[in-house]
Amino acid sequence: MHKYLLFFALIAATAAFAQENIYKNILVSDEIQLEEKTAKAQDKARELLNKKADSAVNKNFPNVRASKHIQTKKALARLSPAPFGLSWGASIDATKDMGVILAKVEEKDYKNSFRATHLPKPLKDFRTVNVTFGEENELWRIIAYGVLMDDDNQATRVLRQYRIYYDLLNAKYGNGQQFFTPRVYNVDVTDAQGKVHQEKKEEELGAPGFLQSLEKGEATLYATFNNQEVGAALSVNVDGSGKSYIVIDYKNLKILRNREKTTLDAL
Repeated sequence: MHKYLLFFALIAATAAFAQENIYKNILVSDEIQLEEKTAKAQDKARELLNKKADSAVNKNFPNVRASKHIQTKKALARLSPAPFGLSWGASIDATKDMGVILAKVEEKDYKNSFRATHLPKPLKDFRTVNVTFGEENELWRIIAYGVLMDDDNQATRVLRQYRIYYDLLNAKYGNGQQFFTPRVYNVDVTDAQGKVHQEKKEEELGAPGFLQSLEKGEATLYATFNNQEVGAALSVNVDGSGKSYIVIDYKNLKILRNREKTTLDAL
């Protein structure tokens, strides 16, 4: 009995399927069916074309990237070389295209400032290099922070490093000038009559306790250098934990003068 029921069910299902196809052929015109088939064919063709296009783009991407890099190199070749292998006046995008990674940092009065890593010419004596492009989107300032050093109370290590970079910067940019503000303190002095009075004395550069004087801001030491295009300031610093380090702050004077001239022309 079950076999007969299954047989009749199969016949009924077959008949229903045939009837559905008949209704479809009656209710849906040949033009619509053709359009449906054409649409499916077009979708398939579009899918294949997209795959080919994607493949072509992916295949050509290294060439596009290489072409852009060549254009950037040509543009940078017309600019003046800057410290750490950078280029004065370069845009943010051009600097990135050199392989430099830029991370946004906030610096008061210095718009469009970034922390720069993967520099073309890094120096081991510096832990951080920040660059500033300004509103004009052209590199005009570079500030480099030296590695933190464990120093003695005379600041021997940082003073040695300061003197090395003083000579290097003076050789490159010239016009080196040192500015030293010593800590002033009082000492008891006995005169010829045996009377005791106080006199002011200045702490010598590198004297015992000089590191603490720098840390407290009671003493300062820096130097400036400049030529017609670039100015640099070299300073000695001590952080709150007593670690010493140097800082070099470069500014492109030519770019600054051009900006000033543009402003004057507009007035």
